[in-house]
Amino acid sequence: MGIRLIVEVLTSAPEALTHREKLLLVVLAEDANDDTRTTWNSVERPEVLRGAKLSRSQLYAVLKSLAAKGAVEKLAAGQKNGTAKYKIPVFAAPQCPEIPDTDRPSQSPGFPDTDTPQCPGTADTDENGQRPENADTEPSQCQEIRDVSVPESGTPTPHPSSTTPSASKQEAPADDRLSYGYPKAALPLVEGLTAAGVVVRWPFKGDQWFPILALITKSGAPALVDYAVRTAARTNVDSAKYFLRGWAELPPLPRPGTERPQLRAVSGGWQPYTNPVDVSAYENGF
Repeated sequence: MGIRLIVEVLTSAPEALTHREKLLLVVLAEDANDDTRTTWNSVERPEVLRGAKLSRSQLYAVLKSLAAKGAVEKLAAGQKNGTAKYKIPVFAAPQCPEIPDTDRPSQSPGFPDTDTPQCPGTADTDENGQRPENADTEPSQCQEIRDVSVPESGTPTPHPSSTTPSASKQEAPADDRLSYGYPKAALPLVEGLTAAGVVVRWPFKGDQWFPILALITKSGAPALVDYAVRTAARTNVDSAKYFLRGWAELPPLPRPGTERPQLRAVSGGWQPYTNPVDVSAYENGF
């Protein structure tokens, strides 16, 4: 696996993907080979289901949707002696910052807006769906379709009064205020590094956190913190991006039920130290 394919999925995957589809695609990219773009292991592994936050039935529904949108290809079906193989296709490269947009900037000062419906001398030709003589045709307002906000008793649900603060104005929960914009699943890693004295920048926004969350799910926050502390002791690190390559090469967490190997007992057992009885052992200054 590698970070390169994960970053490619985050930056170049089809825009039509939902958040659930994109998260599953990131988890598959974490397991896939960077060169062949093909998954190594079974997609039904607990690590995949936990990382994509899906059940087994939901997994195949999302995979089917990804295939329909051209975001994944099924190379081989699962068999008795082999797992199903999925391949992440090469996506079209997004427009690079150094290549200017060829669309004419219709809203720039040098180009007035020429859309006729918005010109002062042109009447708006949009259908007046909201005029008084035109009834609202939204299905939820039709008489034959009951408004779900009205209980069976027929009494509508009262709207909040002007004295009741709206949901947007209510104070955020304490957990949200203390996270400072970091995903909750990433806080054990962020706070663990800071507590260990490794203070670095976290320049991740939005879905750029997906690789970090996938690595936490795979190897666990304590292992990532331990690696970062040892690395920071050898070199000056400014950004958490410096640790990504090393974190990606850490082993996964043990599977549930994995037993710790038994340590071999020393023959005779452990014995406490006692001074020798023969005083001749001290003759040479020992």
